Amino acid sequence: MSPAHPTPTPELLREIWREILELDQVDDEASFFAHGGRSIDALRLINRIRSVFGLEITVRTVIEAPTVTRLTLALRQAPPTAPRPSLTGEAG
Repeated sequence: MSPAHPTPTPELLREIWREILELDQVDDEASFFAHGGRSIDALRLINRIRSVFGLEITVRTVIEAPTVTRLTLALRQAPPTAPRPSLTGEAG
């Protein structure tokens, strides 16, 4: 993980969940889907995790580790996000 990215913590992950699911409170032991998350929300969660933490995860990760507690642990084992190729063909 690059120094530019924060370490995954329950507090940061909880904040991301609240933002995506538009909730005031998040139970660390309740499933993302029990909180009302749908498949499109899971994709938004993955995108946000990639941008905030610089980690590569999949939908499968969210399904297998659907709570704040379990996902925090899974993120600590996740590989860094690979650089994405430029859409314009320019080196960046």
